[in-house]
Amino acid sequence: MKLISFSVGNKNYFGAVVENGIIDLSSMEFNGRRFLDVCDALSTEGGFFSLRDAVQKANEVDFNFEEITYKLPIPRPQKIFCVGRNYRSYHEVKEDGRPEWPSIFPRFVDSFSAHNEAIIRGKDDGDQLDYEGELVAIISKRARHVKENEALSFVGGYTIANEGSVRNWIGRGTQNCPVKNQWRSGSMGPFLVTSDEISDPGKLDIFTEVNGERRQNGNTEMMIFDLPFVISYISRFTPLEPGDCICTGSPGGSAIEHTPPAYLRPGDELKVSIEGLGSLNNKVESEV
Repeated sequence: MKLISFSVGNKNYFGAVVENGIIDLSSMEFNGRRFLDVCDALSTEGGFFSLRDAVQKANEVDFNFEEITYKLPIPRPQKIFCVGRNYRSYHEVKEDGRPEWPSIFPRFVDSFSAHNEAIIRGKDDGDQLDYEGELVAIISKRARHVKENEALSFVGGYTIANEGSVRNWIGRGTQNCPVKNQWRSGSMGPFLVTSDEISDPGKLDIFTEVNGERRQNGNTEMMIFDLPFVISYISRFTPLEPGDCICTGSPGGSAIEHTPPAYLRPGDELKVSIEGLGSLNNKVESEV
């Protein structure tokens, strides 16, 4: 299933994406209760099967794509983790071919825009806005001290991120928090594809286009630390909760790697696509 969080007017909904529109799941009752959102449904025992049955029984769509406003797939995740420099293209010159441990850092939810929503190039030293197309895993049940061979069973679904970075802020202090957390510098969406539809998250084509030009072209098999390891590793220092998101790193070809750097400019159209997950589209705007 493709599960979507969206709004119409001032009201928020979640539903299932089908070929000709969206089936509203937020108004349905399942065993006497209504799910609050996508996260609530996936984290409830039997919730996935209830949603699937409802979609299969639906006779018509409730909303057309043209009348909705996309929200983040998980509107208010408790935690968002990112893995830095996790593709082999970043480490080809290293003698051992890889670092010993992954670089893990958090992001704020308001550093992401939704699908079709503008990415913002900040007015305070924000003109070096970079793009980074990434696979995102969304956790569906509490995970603590998880074994690698069991890690994927804690994933409810997948989505796409542009894990945007503002490179002007590199080197201002020892941490990369300001580089990675500027307001609406990244994006995530368009929807959550449930994990049963993705047989192997470690073998997905991923590419990024700017104004129709291919800038990044890779496959998730190029990850240095694969998703099961990353989930297990994070769960060793903090519990993962339903709705938590893990951005798994980006292949080579980001703006800073070009000569000269090809940073995003207002008016640019960004598209990140991952096999089986669709495409995440955003336009770049300047902060007012």
